[in-house]
Amino acid sequence: MYKLDILMFDNGERYPILMGEDGFPHFYVTLYATTMLRTHSSVNTIVARLKAIQFLFEWERINDRSLIDEFKLGHLLSHSDIISLRDHLKLFASEFKKENKKVRSSAKVIDIESGAFKVTSGRAVTSTHHYNRITAVAEYLYFIATVVNQNRNDPEMTRAINKMAVDLKTQRPRARIRNLTENMEYMTLPDGLIEEFVSVADINNPLNPFKNKSVKLRNHLMFRLMQETGIRRGELLSLQLTYANLTGERCSIFIQRQHDDRYDPRKYQPVVKTKERRLPISKELARQLDDYIINHRSKTPNTAKHPYIFVTHIKSATQGQPISNSYFGNDIVGAMKRVDERFAVIHAHMFRHEWNLNFSRRVDKENKKGENKISPEKEAQMRQHAMGHASQKSGNTYNKRNIIEETNRVMLLDQQELQNKLHDNNDYKDKK
Repeated sequence: MYKLDILMFDNGERYPILMGEDGFPHFYVTLYATTMLRTHSSVNTIVARLKAIQFLFEWERINDRSLIDEFKLGHLLSHSDIISLRDHLKLFASEFKKENKKVRSSAKVIDIESGAFKVTSGRAVTSTHHYNRITAVAEYLYFIATVVNQNRNDPEMTRAINKMAVDLKTQRPRARIRNLTENMEYMTLPDGLIEEFVSVADINNPLNPFKNKSVKLRNHLMFRLMQETGIRRGELLSLQLTYANLTGERCSIFIQRQHDDRYDPRKYQPVVKTKERRLPISKELARQLDDYIINHRSKTPNTAKHPYIFVTHIKSATQGQPISNSYFGNDIVGAMKRVDERFAVIHAHMFRHEWNLNFSRRVDKENKKGENKISPEKEAQMRQHAMGHASQKSGNTYNKRNIIEETNRVMLLDQQELQNKLHDNNDYKDKK
C-alpha cells in the first residue's frame, strides 16, 4: 500500500511522492514524477497524477496483478484489461472503499476475450475527472513499459507499447464537461444567499457557529475579502502582511505568486493560479483587517515564524500556522454550511462567480445612466484585470449568469408582448 506524501526541501520545493509502508518511495513512480512531471507541472498537477496512479495500484491489488513484472516479460494490457481499468477509474474514492469492504465473491465477474475482471458499481466521478485519470494512468503505463523494455531494441515492442497507451486513451469520455455541476448550482443560486451567508459569519451574529472572537473575526474577514474582490481561495490563503496596504486613501491587497515558499509550513501550499495584481478594498474592510493583524494575529503564538495573514488561533499543534486549504473548506466553510440547509450548495469558488455577476450588473447600471458608458471591450479588460486572467476569454465563464438573466428578461418581455397582442385580438373578435 502506497500513501501520497509531500516532501519539503530546504529551498521550499514541494515534492509529491508515493511512500510505501517500508518507508521508501515507489521507485518507478518517483522516476516518472522526477523525469516527466517535475520540471513543467505544478505540485497540484503532480498530486492529481499520483492519485490516479494510486487507483491503478488498487486495480492491480484487486486483480492480483503486477504490471511492471508483466511488462518486463513483454506482456502488455489486453483489451479486456483496458476496459476493466477504464471502469475502475470511474469510481469515486469513497465508493471504491465501500466496494472493497464487500466480500470478494459478491463482485460480478465477466469474461471477455478470456480475461476475467470485476465490475463494480457506485457513483461515478465527473467526465473531466475520469478523462484526467485515464490520461494520467495511460502516460504512466507508457513510461514504465518503455523503461523496463528499453534494452530490448525491439521496434515491434515499441509500437505495441504506443498502441497500448493510445488504446487506453481512446476509452476517455468524449465530452469533457468542465465544472458542469458547479455551473448549474451557481446558475440556480438564489439572489442574496451569499450575502446572507456572509452576514451569518459576522462576529455579532448569534447564528455564527464559532465561539472564539479571533476565529470569528478571521472568518468574517476572509469571506468579506472574497466577496469584495472575487479572489480565489488559494489567493486568499496566500495573502501576506506585506501585501496589504491598510492605511491612506487607497487601501488595497496585492495578489502575488509565491510557489514553493520556504517560509510556508504547509505541505499543500495554497498557490496563486492567476496573474499578479493589486486590488482595491474598502476602508472599513481595511480597518478590520488592521485590527485583526494588530490585536489578534500578533497575540497568537508562532505567528512570527511566517508572513501569512490568516492563521489558526485555537490552541493546538498548528496554532499560529497559516490556514490550510483543507481546514478552510472542511472546517470553516463546512461549519457555516451546517447553519442553514440552504447554505449546503455554497463553496469558496461561488464567491468569485457572485463577484462577477455583481460586476456585470454594476456595468449595466452605469451604462443605463448614459454617462461614461463602458463598452463591452472595456468591460472585458476590466474583468480580466480584476480576475487576473491571462486572456479575456477566461472571463466568459463568469459572465454567463448575467447573460442568461438578461436573455430571460428580454424573452419574457417578448412573450408578454405576444400575449398582449393575442389578448387584443381576442377582444377585437369578441366585439365583432
